[in-house]
Amino acid sequence: MSSQAHRCLLPVVLRLGDSETHLPPVLPGTSLAARCLRHIRTLLLISPKHPETHIYYRSRTKIAAENERLVRELPPFIVHPFSSFRKCWEMVMYFVLTLHLLTLAVAFAFAPHLQLAVLVRIQLFDCALCALLGLEFALKLVTGYVSQGEVVLDPRRIVRYRLHWWNVVNRMLLFVPYVLVLDELVVAFYQDAVVVYICVVVYLYLLCIWRFKAINWYFATVARSLFGLSEKQIRYLEPIMDTLYVLHWTTCLLSAIPMLTLALLDDNRFESHFLVDVLWSHDQRRDALHYPITHRDRLPAMTNYTAYFEEHAPKASICAEFMAARLADVEYGVTVPYRYLRAMMITLKISLQGGHSLSVAHHFLHEWTQSLLLLGGWIWSTYILLLLIRTIITADASSTQYDEILNEIDAFCGRKRLGRGINRKMSTHFACHYRLHYFDVRPIRAQASDNLRRTVLTEIAFQPFLTRADVFRELPVYVMQDIADQLRFELYLEQDTILAAGGAAEAMYFLATGTAAVYTVDGVELGHLIDGANFGAIALFRPDALRTVSVVALEVCEVYRLDRANFQKLIKPHSYTMAQVVKLADKRIQERSQSVEGTPDEQHFDTFFY
Repeated sequence: MSSQAHRCLLPVVLRLGDSETHLPPVLPGTSLAARCLRHIRTLLLISPKHPETHIYYRSRTKIAAENERLVRELPPFIVHPFSSFRKCWEMVMYFVLTLHLLTLAVAFAFAPHLQLAVLVRIQLFDCALCALLGLEFALKLVTGYVSQGEVVLDPRRIVRYRLHWWNVVNRMLLFVPYVLVLDELVVAFYQDAVVVYICVVVYLYLLCIWRFKAINWYFATVARSLFGLSEKQIRYLEPIMDTLYVLHWTTCLLSAIPMLTLALLDDNRFESHFLVDVLWSHDQRRDALHYPITHRDRLPAMTNYTAYFEEHAPKASICAEFMAARLADVEYGVTVPYRYLRAMMITLKISLQGGHSLSVAHHFLHEWTQSLLLLGGWIWSTYILLLLIRTIITADASSTQYDEILNEIDAFCGRKRLGRGINRKMSTHFACHYRLHYFDVRPIRAQASDNLRRTVLTEIAFQPFLTRADVFRELPVYVMQDIADQLRFELYLEQDTILAAGGAAEAMYFLATGTAAVYTVDGVELGHLIDGANFGAIALFRPDALRTVSVVALEVCEVYRLDRANFQKLIKPHSYTMAQVVKLADKRIQERSQSVEGTPDEQHFDTFFY
């Protein structure tokens, strides 16, 4: 049965813990503006559909309690970090940030080869992306954050954290519209002032490489929300995505640096001027108004650039091969995408240490440039390899037993020819058990002393729901400790039947976390059970009792079971206490038998007899 099988038809008064927003209901006659404001407020509250919600809030009851606190105590503009709005917005921000950084690389590397109209469109597009990133910075001032496992939603703490000088500088450097200076850099290129151009390109390269952490953080949200990937799969994909990202930026850098460094050496002055004039007059047909060349005389107009260069180039020219390649690009009308792909191939060749194909000339500046790029590619390739090896080793070390269980499940389902649904359900069940082992009480049972174990289990693990049971309310503390020591953990997935109507009553159940629905024999829904609820207490006192209702899990439920045999063994030495408890039970049974039967919304919702 799927998780969507449950359709609650109960009145609101019987939906115990079912409200997730605690906002006022929409009444007839409510204006459209009020409805829209309520919907917006709902989007800002915590959502069970956010991929990180169940890490910090493990049941609908805890989600509802957190939303109740938000509605009651905090301003309406505070955005929960696990809200539906944040989930959708973070997915948008991943694509916006990625496009922004990729666009910067292409724009600054190939600006001399792009027409003015294309540059203007790129500037407008990237400014729009920067505006969205600036909006993200502003939204962070009203969005909570997680600090050491705590979700911080206090407005003053949020503002102090977000406006810390390092956070402000780090964020502002991200959404500064650098493309607005792009046109000025192209002018500087034609004026042979390439030092500033090179500095800006290298600065952007280092700045954008620094953005790995931000991109990976947004990517994790996209991977979990859109594709449902596990943490292990995300750890594998992140270095691959980072490698593609570095490959793109390095490709663009390697395409721009040789052409820019050509003008830095006096020995290459003719070659540099000649290449600038060719780009100015032929490649992009610049106009003298926007891109003036006034600091020197321009070369005369010509039709055959290759022949002119061979005729007038210095005999000792050290970059003839590079110039021939660039002039061939002009002659054959090579497009920017082709230049990009060619630079990518060169980048891969250098990164894989397959040879040298980028040198402008045999000069110390160009040789050092290529050597540094080769060293950077080798360092990055080694880093990625070591990162993948560490990820594999860490994953195997932390979940070897869990992976073995999953392999056994696959083998078992294959041998028994079970369907994928059963396989998936078994895997989910063991995944929940594996997650809960971090907070399991079994190490306490095995290693702690008797007194310490009994105290811890009573005060920390089971106190929240043991004291809520009416039948245990008058019991002494030492008896409660004995009962806590006998509780056994059980896990139920969505739509699992915890107990069925008509079955023998042999145990009492305590719902630690989760939500469960109660049904009559005829399938009529009576209500919901939430965190801390207990049911089936009659099984402790009547050996011949039968279940009168069915209880079905509506989400992953952590349940503790108390068997009748264990309880009778514990309570037997305390005859007076036992007599009091039995008397209370008989009184409750008599009261129920005298109650008038009615419709489900009029019935007395009592879990004592389940």
